Amino acid sequence: MYNTALIILSFVEKIDVSHLNAISSISDYIICADGGVDIAKTYGIMPDCVIGDFDSTINSNRLDCLYITLPSEKDFTDTEAAINHAIELGIRDITVYGGIGGRLDHTFGNVGLLEKYLGKLDHLEFMDKKNSMQLLDGESCSTTILTPISNYRFFSLVSLDSAADGISITGAKYNLDNASISRASTLCISNEIILNQAHISVHNGKVLLIRSAD
Repeated sequence: MYNTALIILSFVEKIDVSHLNAISSISDYIICADGGVDIAKTYGIMPDCVIGDFDSTINSNRLDCLYITLPSEKDFTDTEAAINHAIELGIRDITVYGGIGGRLDHTFGNVGLLEKYLGKLDHLEFMDKKNSMQLLDGESCSTTILTPISNYRFFSLVSLDSAADGISITGAKYNLDNASISRASTLCISNEIILNQAHISVHNGKVLLIRSAD
């Protein structure tokens, strides 16, 4: 039984080797999506599965793990296929390394994947050395706790709905109490944690939480 999965994508804008190795060491199952296998080989990470159409890697010198070959023309990305593979194994906690920055269409597609799997997974997060992003949902009525991380000095909230309500933030440079933010608002861009923890709660709506370096 696997509980956590790490998916390494073919595009990672900035790699923190120590962070990537730390995540891989505590992940029950490691998936490389297409060219992500080249990153894994570079840093000595042994995947359990390599999946993709292999348009961004040389499909030779295979590792001793499961390979799933996808058609080059398909209705989903290698990233989505990798997430689906993890879900098929019963995994509900998934970290995706990469997929932020670079081609803007892929980044927005991955924001869409956060929304697609909302409620189907306990945790889904995209990250690299420069940024991380995950989706907060008012329906869960839970509080997200952020701790200071040297890689991610700033955090921002962006509503994916026309408006999100009941936004509260404590422990930050700019706190909020039961506020509303519209999709067009920049009210919650570039905040900072100033205490040992910051707490974020959303009462209604879907809110993208982005953590960023300088």
